[in-house]
Amino acid sequence: MTVFIASLFLPKTIHFTLPGTPPRGSLSEKKQPPVGKPAPLERQPSLFEPKNITPPQTPTEERKRSDPFENEDGARAFLPPLATGNRDGLRAPADRSSPTWGGRPDQPMSRANSPPPPSLLENGRSPLHQKAKEMGRQGITQPRPLIRSDSHDRVFAHANWKVVNADQGNGGLRNAAEAAAREGKLGDYTWVGTLGMPTDALQGTQQLQDIKDKLATEHDMLTVCCSDKDFDGHYSHFCKQILWPVFHYQIPDNPKSKAYEDHSWKYYVNLNQAFADKIVKNWKRGDVIWVHDYHLLLVPGMIRKKLPDAKIGFFLHVAFPSSEVFRCLAVRKQLLEGMLGANLIGFQIHEYTRHFLQTCSRLLSAEATPDGLQLEDRFVDVVNLPIGIDPVSLSQHREEDEVKRWLNIMRERYAGKKLIVARDKLDHVRGVRQKLLSYELFLNKNPEWRDNIVLIQVALSTSEKSELDATVSDIVTRVNSSWANLAYQPVVYLKQDIDYAQYLALLSIADALMITSQREGMNLTSHEYLYCQDGKISEKKHGSLILSEFTGTSSLFGRNELSVNPWDYRACADAIKRALEMSDEKKR
Repeated sequence: MTVFIASLFLPKTIHFTLPGTPPRGSLSEKKQPPVGKPAPLERQPSLFEPKNITPPQTPTEERKRSDPFENEDGARAFLPPLATGNRDGLRAPADRSSPTWGGRPDQPMSRANSPPPPSLLENGRSPLHQKAKEMGRQGITQPRPLIRSDSHDRVFAHANWKVVNADQGNGGLRNAAEAAAREGKLGDYTWVGTLGMPTDALQGTQQLQDIKDKLATEHDMLTVCCSDKDFDGHYSHFCKQILWPVFHYQIPDNPKSKAYEDHSWKYYVNLNQAFADKIVKNWKRGDVIWVHDYHLLLVPGMIRKKLPDAKIGFFLHVAFPSSEVFRCLAVRKQLLEGMLGANLIGFQIHEYTRHFLQTCSRLLSAEATPDGLQLEDRFVDVVNLPIGIDPVSLSQHREEDEVKRWLNIMRERYAGKKLIVARDKLDHVRGVRQKLLSYELFLNKNPEWRDNIVLIQVALSTSEKSELDATVSDIVTRVNSSWANLAYQPVVYLKQDIDYAQYLALLSIADALMITSQREGMNLTSHEYLYCQDGKISEKKHGSLILSEFTGTSSLFGRNELSVNPWDYRACADAIKRALEMSDEKKR
């Protein structure tokens, strides 16, 4: 029996070695500056400079990113540096960023077309036509369009390549699958997913077939290939602009969102069909199919039509909204029917299970019971099965020398200070603005804590430009300008990610972790934080967890006294004070 684990991205991807370029050792390699010269500004991001207390660059407007595929829902794989060899890195489930899709020099470029225009009336018209029309109104002579040469792409058909760990994807799922396999609870399993890179340049070549064969025979992975246009429309447009906001209680109500929905639904269907076809082709009687997350909501139903007797499970890693929110989707019925193709549907917590049952009962008139849904021809079990972390792998990484080195750096840098740490994607869902305003209020109300506390906020950049960036930067600047001096900075704000060694050191040395998400499926960062607060660092153990009540983790932890409403700034400020002054007995 084989278990097919279907997820949007495979755990592996491909790096090509092009003529005239040196081979790349891993995704985490960085070019080192010449000896005796300072590193450029684009050096590997670091929270701390051990010999320099100069504050980081003042938060300003983010540099333009060309990544339309930033993976806010998955998790980036933290790969070890080259010096540590070729071991697989542990994925950090809380991570929500990914490298540029189609923008790597060692992978083909995307051939996807431009996204739909903001106006529904312009849908279907050529973007070049619209641009020429607008320039004509302004009296600007239209330059001759540049014809893109695909000579850069053709070289990939004959270039050397190798299989490497992928940055994209659901790190929590990968960790869980590896842990289950290690404990003997998961037998033979095969991953089903995309390569995480554009493949139009390789279509019809022997190179692509060789890649598929190697992944299948040596890594037990089935590669789903779709056009760059299908992937672009599916992920960047429909998933990111429509599904992700709705599942996190932010209904997209601007004209551009409607254009995205009308334009990209067909691409969402196409990619889901490609997954279903790949699984059906390789399925044998007795195999189990396990589909994951909101990118593939239609896959269970598509497989059920071809394989009526197949055992299909579906697990949603993000939150499932109430019926009042979900019913705003124009394709709500199709999505629900796709999910109901499964025999078993799993959610993170009971709240999401209840929402799903109520939604199906209300929109599909299905008979809902506490255990699931009774359809005309079968019963669908609906359960809550919260995902967790892999403590075995986490413990191994905590013993690495690089983690210990960063612990020593932080001990020296923040001696005598209380540390509140946070690591979030910089979007409206994660509540970074609410967190900073609460911290500012805490400092205003408790002057005795000034000079004695530091908030370290790691903010993972997003591809979208929004006024949230400027708002957060303004708050950080205001707080630091009010109470900072040459030797003290109340907020350390890093608008970029940190490597995994720094991440683990940060969780281990913190006095409190603050999570103010407005909505989140689980939040495994809080699990990792509590595990890292096991007392191995004698002076830093049993740290406090300030946790939003709107995360799945809060439901599991029983809404402790430090559970907060992110919109209640006074309560959050009071929670910070209680967390810092709580006795060791209460922390346990």
